[in-house]
Amino acid sequence: MSPRQAVRSAIAFFLVTFSTAFLANVGGRLTGWFSAPPDFKTLHMQSLGIAIIIAVITLAVGAGVRRMEAAELRSALLGAASVLLAIPLSAAAITKVWPVQWTVITMLGFLLLGVGFVVAASLRGAEHSGAHD
Repeated sequence: MSPRQAVRSAIAFFLVTFSTAFLANVGGRLTGWFSAPPDFKTLHMQSLGIAIIIAVITLAVGAGVRRMEAAELRSALLGAASVLLAIPLSAAAITKVWPVQWTVITMLGFLLLGVGFVVAASLRGAEHSGAHD
């Protein structure tokens, strides 16, 4: 992989994962599933709408910069899982408190970890089937 392709891959990876995490966080907050739903005023709703639009554009740009290969998708899933699992555990170690929202974040981390392992297993299967051709 050339240095230019590596940089494009890194940019795409960051843009896709960052905007996805941002949108998931906003969605979680708006549903009130992880905390009390916020009380928005009209000005805040406009700002939130603009932030969502920018995040969706960022997601589209990240996806358009370079299509991720299966190995990169595996890395993205496992990287996101490690962050989602590390944040609540480190916060609990410091504060000695475990709120419900951290349980949900941890479950999402395990979900991404599982999907990352499935992608990794499919890569391994593809490598073995390609070796036998």
